[in-house]
Amino acid sequence: MQVYNRYKDAMYNASLRILKSPQDAQDVVQDAFIKGFKSIHSLDNKSNLGGWLCRIAINRSLDMLRAQKKLGWAQDVDALDTPEYSIEQPEDYSSVNMDDLKKVLNSLSEQHRLIITLYLIEEYSHKEIATQLNLKESTVRNQYRRAKAAFKASLLKQQPHGIRR
Repeated sequence: MQVYNRYKDAMYNASLRILKSPQDAQDVVQDAFIKGFKSIHSLDNKSNLGGWLCRIAINRSLDMLRAQKKLGWAQDVDALDTPEYSIEQPEDYSSVNMDDLKKVLNSLSEQHRLIITLYLIEEYSHKEIATQLNLKESTVRNQYRRAKAAFKASLLKQQPHGIRR
């Protein structure tokens, strides 16, 4: 019970950011714990238990999106694939209210919200996201760039002076 109480909130929040449905996120957390406890013998370092359980929850969330056919956009984005050459400075969102950031993130399209969530919040690499979504890594990079631009534009509409470089 201690393991459950210690990690359930982090797993739930990660799943909720992906699924946007509290009930689906709760289901995923339960499934992730069951899957995790069944395969806990495969975990090498017990100190990584929380991160490992979170990854299971994220993967189960993506599985649920696939089952609900909400990842259909991922099949069409390869046609938009263009090389990514620019290196951008990260934005400084420290002066922006956290609630505003959440609202903007939730207002984005499914694909933009998912890419930003996996890359910036859950710290998946572009390669890991590409593997999870069955896309080319360059496609994920391009989708991330577009998602970031959409996020910034939406945030600027709410707070024209709230973002620093």
